[in-house]
Amino acid sequence: MPKYRVQIYPIVSVLVSDVEADSQEDACKKAEQLADLYQFDHVHFAPPVDRITYMEDIDSFLVDEEGDESYERSTWYNASYERI
Repeated sequence: MPKYRVQIYPIVSVLVSDVEADSQEDACKKAEQLADLYQFDHVHFAPPVDRITYMEDIDSFLVDEEGDESYERSTWYNASYERI
């Protein structure tokens, strides 16, 4: 039976808490910087997983305002920090 190397391109959620910003758009930018998504390039996983590489592609951001328990001000943004 043949063997294959398979690359999986999942979308994962990275939660960054306590981001202080002037706006939700600014919070997206700051959270992206704080998350340092390139750190995943250096994490070691158990075989058969060889590596995980940050592909510099973000689908979207979901911004929740602290204290907004009913999530009425929660807003989605695209990768360009534009409200969607």
